[in-house]
Amino acid sequence: MKLGGITWWRYNYGSILQAYALQTKLNSYQDVDYEIICQYGKKVASAKNLSEKLNRLGFKKTFLRALCKFGLKKLRMRNRNIERFVESHLQISKDEFTESNIGLANEVYDGFICGSDQIWNPELTELDSIYWLKFTVPGKLKISYAPSVGVDHFTTEQQRCVRENLADFKAVSAREEQGTKIINDALGKETCITVLDPTLIIDKSEWDKLSEGKLYKEPYIFAYILRGSVEERKYIERFATARKLKIVTMPFLDPDHICLYDFNFGDIKLWDGDPSDFIRAIRYADYVFTDSFHSLVFSCIYHREFYVFPKIGKAQLNRVLELLHLVEAEDRLLDLNRDKERNASLTNKINWDKVDKKIDEKKILSSRFLEDALLNR
Repeated sequence: MKLGGITWWRYNYGSILQAYALQTKLNSYQDVDYEIICQYGKKVASAKNLSEKLNRLGFKKTFLRALCKFGLKKLRMRNRNIERFVESHLQISKDEFTESNIGLANEVYDGFICGSDQIWNPELTELDSIYWLKFTVPGKLKISYAPSVGVDHFTTEQQRCVRENLADFKAVSAREEQGTKIINDALGKETCITVLDPTLIIDKSEWDKLSEGKLYKEPYIFAYILRGSVEERKYIERFATARKLKIVTMPFLDPDHICLYDFNFGDIKLWDGDPSDFIRAIRYADYVFTDSFHSLVFSCIYHREFYVFPKIGKAQLNRVLELLHLVEAEDRLLDLNRDKERNASLTNKINWDKVDKKIDEKKILSSRFLEDALLNR
């Protein structure tokens, strides 16, 4: 069966790695031939992508994003290395599809799967976008795997659209419990189930192969801060000084939330890392401080002691809170606005046996969901 996937696969480390993980999982099934559908230009820097950004974001935000990605030589190298990783590790369709011609994909694929990431967030994508697979012709297999909704509720009109969108899906899942709840509320029945992010459903050995070899010899903290505040960065500095550890950072990760303190923050700056380097930096760290969902995921996979700062935006925080709840590590959320005197002493170590057990239980359910949808036709 030729299966086409609609997801985000280019914008950041998390998006790329979740796409890689789902690709790896699906192609492990004997009768499945899966590839990711190219729904935008394969090159980040292109006239087509510039036009799309200008139309969607406007001039000011587009300019700031371009400046963040290409304004410094080191950032240009980061983007080139990310592109190289995508070219060598992701199976992207040769043909490029847009909202206007996506119907032609029906001639190529026997079925479609959408997810993961926030592709179903109505604040980021329209409810009639390609991410809901409305372009398919009758009889095509349609599955969602772990899309994130990113909002707490749907309006009445949004509920109607969701019911219409999902009417002919064979199987529906979401990444967060809140997303599952509001989808089922819209459908009026318990159809959608909650599954793991794709990065957690493939064997750890797959990630080991991508991340062999330490980046640095000396012990270090990996600070992967997408947004965050200067206060949070200074907290990490105090933590590192007390333990005589270096700080490894990746500056300017979120073009919409630039922190100029990043020029001085950290002892070692991993400017040009690709997704493999992102995993490697976590795998061999002594501690991880982050506000990133996927940085938290890989900290759990590699049993790294972590602390999480609450990321700006409720939708961003919900997915982190749900994962912390799953692995029973809610105490690792560091809200400095709430508790400025908290001492991150790590006197209570994370029980990794318990974490692994929780994730393994959910992994079985998530894999069964895919197998039932794909193989029991």
